[in-house]
Amino acid sequence: VKFMSIAKENGTGRRKTVLRVINICLTAVIVLLLCFAVLKIFFITWVTGEQTSMYPTYEDGETVFVNRHGDVSRGTVIVFNDSDVSTPQLASAFGLFSGDARLLIKRVVATEGDRLWLEEIGNGEYAIRIGCADTENTIGEEYFDADGNRVELAPITLSPDTACVLYDATRWDPYVVGEDHVFVIGDNRNGSIDSREFGDVPLPRVVGTALN
Repeated sequence: VKFMSIAKENGTGRRKTVLRVINICLTAVIVLLLCFAVLKIFFITWVTGEQTSMYPTYEDGETVFVNRHGDVSRGTVIVFNDSDVSTPQLASAFGLFSGDARLLIKRVVATEGDRLWLEEIGNGEYAIRIGCADTENTIGEEYFDADGNRVELAPITLSPDTACVLYDATRWDPYVVGEDHVFVIGDNRNGSIDSREFGDVPLPRVVGTALN
């Protein structure tokens, strides 16, 4: 009887140990999932580029990590919703409540108050000129990647058919980027649908800036 009692106690002890280990493992998994969700919703998320509009900076299908608190300034690459969503952080992190909105990746070429206009360069083509709101100077395009290397991009040239929102923009009557908006263009200049077509982007739609 004493032997059976000891065996029973040993069996109960083993079951308690197993349950304790299971409980610890489940708790650890829940904590990790919560940390993952908090990280993706509030700090860093990542998206897969399903477009060639940012080539050669990003390839089609490449994963882009996004800093939700990055500085949205001229030259930075941003990820944004192409239309308003009710819960942008959940939408960009897990695709929840996003409706028909899509995430796009483009480069900021002008910020609030900057002026853009067209300058004819011959053969029926126009170049985009950008005037800085702070200095009133015409600024060039000089962009760098996350490692500090210069990003070489083809010049932006447009025809009357592709100028879209900039068609009537001149030095004396320029297109002015709105308050709390940015003007974005894809690095694949001839294969990108961007602010030239849909206008400047409201900052509340911006998810964050590219990290890689």
